[in-house]
Amino acid sequence: MIFELVVAGLRAVQEYVALHVLTCLIPAFLLAGAMVAFINKEVIMARLGAAASKPASFATATGASFFVAACSCTVIPVSSGIYYSGAGRRRQTFCR
Repeated sequence: MIFELVVAGLRAVQEYVALHVLTCLIPAFLLAGAMVAFINKEVIMARLGAAASKPASFATATGASFFVAACSCTVIPVSSGIYYSGAGRRRQTFCR
């Protein structure tokens, strides 16, 4: 009986992981790749970079969030794609 429960649990985990990869991870990586390939770096820097105003940045991020699922496995590839394109990068200044 315990063996059957363990096997059933492992099958449920296997099914969940397979479904999760198909419905979350693959679309997230495709979306991140499309953003890096098709959105100009200057546009991202203007809307999400260091020189952008906070309200414009939050509005852009809020609007873009409707296209991604709200789990971390989807947000991380998309966020890294945006960061790779230049969002959030600031010129380094050193205070002395």
